[in-house]
Amino acid sequence: MKIETLVCGALEENAYIVTGPEEGVCAVIDPGDDEAALLRAVEGRKADKILLTHGHYDHILGAGALMEKTGAPLYVGAGDMAMLGDEKLCLYDPGVSRARFSPLTATAYGDTVEAAGIVFRVCPTPGHTPGGVCLYAEDEKVIFTGDTLFMGGYGRTDFPGGSFAQIRSSLRFLLSLPGETAFYPGHGQCGAIGANR
Repeated sequence: MKIETLVCGALEENAYIVTGPEEGVCAVIDPGDDEAALLRAVEGRKADKILLTHGHYDHILGAGALMEKTGAPLYVGAGDMAMLGDEKLCLYDPGVSRARFSPLTATAYGDTVEAAGIVFRVCPTPGHTPGGVCLYAEDEKVIFTGDTLFMGGYGRTDFPGGSFAQIRSSLRFLLSLPGETAFYPGHGQCGAIGANR
């Protein structure tokens, strides 16, 4: 697995371009607020799926342009589906955004999703948002944690739909993973689960 990080927008959100065993095929995780950089990053490759960890605007604004350019379907946790069609629910801030908000159509995750030839276990991790998920490539010992887990911290729970009790439970799950598991957060540095415990 090859993972490229693009830091997007004023909130410095991490978007990830993930390449698996098949050359020239990639998946995009959390395409943030930099449509031009995202389109350049996938140019010459087939983006087969676009995967969201949650529905806040800084993680979704590049999805529309990618879907239009590549034809890739979009996936999100069922509990965050409404955010994709409502700029208030997704906390859209036109004062700092490079891209305009446009409603998105997505498919709700099942238990797993295959993208770029990699099987991701979809792990519900509510707390930051009601339908937040982490995407766990168990065979690769890699998990994409969105805004649930950061290096030395965790996502805010004071937004609409947030819950400290839920994020606490989600963090217990994440920190129980094997210590060598690499985590890739929605903002900031990546690291190992064991080093972050």
